[in-house]
Amino acid sequence: MPRLKAAIDIEATREHVFAAADPSKMSGWTTHIKEIVITAGDGKSAGTMDTTIIKVGPRRNRLQSTWIEYNPGEAFARTFTGYFEGQERMTFVASDGGTHVQWDVNYTPPFGILGRFGAWFMMARIFQNELEASLDRLKSELET
Repeated sequence: MPRLKAAIDIEATREHVFAAADPSKMSGWTTHIKEIVITAGDGKSAGTMDTTIIKVGPRRNRLQSTWIEYNPGEAFARTFTGYFEGQERMTFVASDGGTHVQWDVNYTPPFGILGRFGAWFMMARIFQNELEASLDRLKSELET
């Protein structure tokens, strides 16, 4: 299972960064999440469910997610199934007058052993680049 981690420091309060990075708004600042539709729950607590359309690599894929953590200003996490399965978690920690954001993603590639080889060889690096570019975009939006 590839384990990806991206982090960035943003010159804004935790509450402001969390509000901008809220999972229901991820399609507005990420490079790989194209659409999120809340399918159950209030979109502001654990137990919320969503359908997410992502594009990592050449095609769009659908994921079904369940939010397992939602602590405003601190962290959110969700599990996902569909094209591939896994879990992601973002944390927001006050740091030198700003916020340190860390995004961890653990996933199981599709297609069994062939998928694991593809992830090791190429797709994990592409996914890692998407996470880093997304955090750069979030930082740019909040610091201008």
